[in-house]
Amino acid sequence: MAKKIKKNIFLILSIIILMYIIICDMLVSFSLVMNVCFITASALLFLLHKVINDDNYTKYEEPSFYRIFIKVSTSLYFAFILSLVLFNVLYPKNQLSDDSKYDYIIVFGAGVSEGKNEIMNSRLEVAVKYAKQYPHCKFVLTGAKGNDEPIIEALYMRNYMVERNVKDHNIIVEPFSVNTNENLYKSLSLILEDVIRRNSRENIITRPFKRKPDSFDINFLNIGFMSSEFHLTRINLMAKKMGVLKPYDIKCDTKTIYKPYFYIREDLSLLKAFVLNQLKF
Repeated sequence: MAKKIKKNIFLILSIIILMYIIICDMLVSFSLVMNVCFITASALLFLLHKVINDDNYTKYEEPSFYRIFIKVSTSLYFAFILSLVLFNVLYPKNQLSDDSKYDYIIVFGAGVSEGKNEIMNSRLEVAVKYAKQYPHCKFVLTGAKGNDEPIIEALYMRNYMVERNVKDHNIIVEPFSVNTNENLYKSLSLILEDVIRRNSRENIITRPFKRKPDSFDINFLNIGFMSSEFHLTRINLMAKKMGVLKPYDIKCDTKTIYKPYFYIREDLSLLKAFVLNQLKF
């Protein structure tokens, strides 16, 4: 039995990956790019299985170009994916030593659909907990309405928090941004506007100013970035690009079963952001 499993290990892994992406599609959300990524991995493992167990090949024969290509491409593919995941996991995150000192917390939206809001709700549960524990803190809820979403993400988030007795005056809704880079830029802009409004009434916070159009002078504030753990590396690096010297991350846990799916999807987004020069290391 063990010998049979060893012989078919790559075929077994191929089937597991294929079943995994099907389950994720049903439980979380459909993603064409992610399906292509996982199906490619499954196909490469299947071809590797066929190559290794080719009865027409003996160890005395010269390996064909096809055999070499499949082995090398499979190794490179998985090495590349693994390196991205490790970078995301190991990248150092900053946390404020005293959570009561947060002035603002930006809560990043996730997909909203009927019965598939687990990732979004996991973030909002943490936001509600912080809001009740630290009533002085303001929350910026950011996210627009996607084509397949029944409601604006930021509005869904606002309703969720208000229904759980979070004060509406502590909530700032940002309903226009459609990606993480926009989430950050528009949320930081709203924070600056809110600080200026508060100064005119209360004179409690030093009024900020912009050093340049694409950079924010907000480092006198303690701003938390609240999202799922797989999302925080990209948020961190984008925030630095926008002038935040020391981003503070607030991690919202994700169920273990979803982590491979979301880490790989996020790392592809991280790679895209790097190509678009949206990150600062």
